[in-house]
Amino acid sequence: MRLLVTYDGKAFSTMVAGMNAAASGAFRTQVAGVINKIGQEIHAGLIDPLKHQVGLHGSTIPRAIHDQPAGEGGLAYTLMTRGGDISLHYFGAHEGGGGVSAHPRDQQMFYSGAFMLSGPRGKRAASPKLNGQVYRNVAGGKWGGAIQKVKSGVFIPEEMVRGAARAAFERTVASRLPAEIGRLMTLIVGAR
Repeated sequence: MRLLVTYDGKAFSTMVAGMNAAASGAFRTQVAGVINKIGQEIHAGLIDPLKHQVGLHGSTIPRAIHDQPAGEGGLAYTLMTRGGDISLHYFGAHEGGGGVSAHPRDQQMFYSGAFMLSGPRGKRAASPKLNGQVYRNVAGGKWGGAIQKVKSGVFIPEEMVRGAARAAFERTVASRLPAEIGRLMTLIVGAR
């Protein structure tokens, strides 16, 4: 999934081409600079809403968002994320009361029958083989049977394009991009 910051008006694109030819490519570079500036602001402004929306706190979200700035390839600043279903381990999971509690999407959830520790009751301890992850027994409750890792159902790419993260993106684009492009146009027209 990706978010794209661009100023995509047909008349504007035609004007950029004409002014770019007159200015020996300098105008396109200046427009790319404005788009990159707004894109960096959006990147910074997207992190906190996305952290709260997903429920991951720390450096996971900032490391998950990658930027592709505007430049020779086009007048678009791209914010991309990749990733699959995130394990419950990363959402503050802890075992107790016949299951595991975790906080995906910043909401407490209880997964009955899930476990993170091994051993008999009263002597349960962390096992290096389980690696702190959350599992569920899929072999009918028999110890030594098949287990399966429990996932959260949270996908960072999907979360980035909806909810509070999307609202933050749209708010920044709507308030900042037209004003900055207008300021650049005023500077260019005023200099001629």
